[in-house]
Amino acid sequence: MHLHRELGWNPAFKADGSTLGQRLAALITEDNALLLVAEHDRAVVGYVHGEIVTHLLFAGRELHVTELFVIAEARSRGVGKRLMAAIESEAASRKCFRISVLNSRERDSYRRGFYPSLGYEESPSVAHFTKRLDWG
Repeated sequence: MHLHRELGWNPAFKADGSTLGQRLAALITEDNALLLVAEHDRAVVGYVHGEIVTHLLFAGRELHVTELFVIAEARSRGVGKRLMAAIESEAASRKCFRISVLNSRERDSYRRGFYPSLGYEESPSVAHFTKRLDWG
């Protein structure tokens, strides 16, 4: 929760941690979800979350990294790189044929070229569209 607040994400999280607790409890029951954390001195300093999707067209599984966050004081120390290496290893063990990542061009990680430095290629031809669903 501290990590999300530091980055300006999810201001709706309740101060007592119950919102995050409920989301984590639901997440860990999903077979295709991966959540890996990095710790330093028994405190979480970063995490990576991914979801495995099975494609009909490609006849295979893809790991989609949905979140990678590292607290400010742990950045540029290899934490993000180690988290990505760990999730890549896990994706390979689960027979994924590729990993995809969405990254805002406004994020510092994009401007620093974080993902290309790890061997990821930016797709110039893909447009990412979203539509919010209000289901309850």
